[in-house]
Amino acid sequence: MNVKQRINARKVILSYIYQYCFFNNLQSQDLVAVESLFIGNIFKTDNERFDTAKKDYLKDIKAYLKGPETEEDLLAFVDLFFNERDKEDIDFDYMAKIGLTFVKHIPEITDKVNALTESFKFDQMDTIDQALFILGYTERIELETPKEILINEMIELAKRYSDDGSPKLLNGIMHKIVNNIS
Repeated sequence: MNVKQRINARKVILSYIYQYCFFNNLQSQDLVAVESLFIGNIFKTDNERFDTAKKDYLKDIKAYLKGPETEEDLLAFVDLFFNERDKEDIDFDYMAKIGLTFVKHIPEITDKVNALTESFKFDQMDTIDQALFILGYTERIELETPKEILINEMIELAKRYSDDGSPKLLNGIMHKIVNNIS
């Protein structure tokens, strides 16, 4: 395993999971079409066009929220952000294993986090923190990454992409979750 490739792949998958969580949160608040596209203001005088556009947009979001189904879906995501030279620095095996399986682990990690927190729930966390928990849990289950390495990587990503309290939150909760995985 090339460490640089693994780190880059982890960042790519984190961004994919982040987008997934972002759209899932918007959809659960029923804000996707109105807030994301400002359709409410654009089509106020034309309700029929608004309804059609909103319906099409929500259909696209629901399809996206099923998660990637093939490696080609993940490669299309990578193509948006990387040129051919930069793609050499990505561990595609890691991306495929995590990217194609993370959706099925979301209910499990949500329940585990909710059981360990008192003042807030998983769906109230920042989107990046949700994505980090999903990534870390999926990596532990699918790749059996050693817990010390896994938790350290999640903390480093939290330091880089989340707010000041997130590394501590991830450290405490992920330790408890990872210690209870058989």
